[in-house]
Amino acid sequence: MNLGQGRWCLPYFFVHFFTFADQIIQDPMKSIRLIVLFIFIGSTSVFSQDISRVTSGIDLGLGYQDKTWVPSATYHQELSLNNFQWFRIGWGVRTWGYYAGRTDLLPKSNALSNDTLQFGRITANGLSFLIGANFRLWKFDIGANTDLFGLAFGLKRSALYTKPGLYEGEGSKYYNQYLSSAPATLNAVPLVLDNQNGQSEVYLRYWITDRIGLKLAYVHGRITYASPYKLDNGQKRYSSSYGVPYLAISFPLYN
Repeated sequence: MNLGQGRWCLPYFFVHFFTFADQIIQDPMKSIRLIVLFIFIGSTSVFSQDISRVTSGIDLGLGYQDKTWVPSATYHQELSLNNFQWFRIGWGVRTWGYYAGRTDLLPKSNALSNDTLQFGRITANGLSFLIGANFRLWKFDIGANTDLFGLAFGLKRSALYTKPGLYEGEGSKYYNQYLSSAPATLNAVPLVLDNQNGQSEVYLRYWITDRIGLKLAYVHGRITYASPYKLDNGQKRYSSSYGVPYLAISFPLYN
């Protein structure tokens, strides 16, 4: 697409982009899952095409909402195809942090239990391998990515283990006690699986010049801590999902 075509399409594009962004805010989990599914479907033609160019870059940014801070640094590589140079698939490595105040973590959705780990403060960090894809429109990259697997670590925090109601489960001896818990170490596909640490994002990146860009994104993530003991229904991992707007500075890397 040439420069003139890109300018002509921009008003039409922004109307649909902000409409779509509003849908993400209303139901982030459903929207981001659909985006990632679309990326995988669109990427199936990669192996039948000739690779044209490999590009790489770094994003340094911060997400914030309601006293929750989510910084991250991402190294990414993308390859474009001779027949579809506007479409690129990629992979990368993301380092991230999650820092929040009072947070209630729950067991996985199918545990059928009301028990909760209540933290006064959470500090977790992680390193993840991700995959993604984007479209190039003039000076804009429109894309998404998601973590495939990763590691998480952080300080142990004391959490109050509570459960309302009269029914007592196998973790009853720990009810109303403080348990020392830490971020779950090994994690995989947090977009799909409960009780995993990691992130996914949809983004719009604008290249101000050839050497610097600005990235606006919506980050959907999951934070998971592991109890030192098996609690109700044999659960040890407790988690909560989050969503934050995210702003980053982007730098291309030249080989």
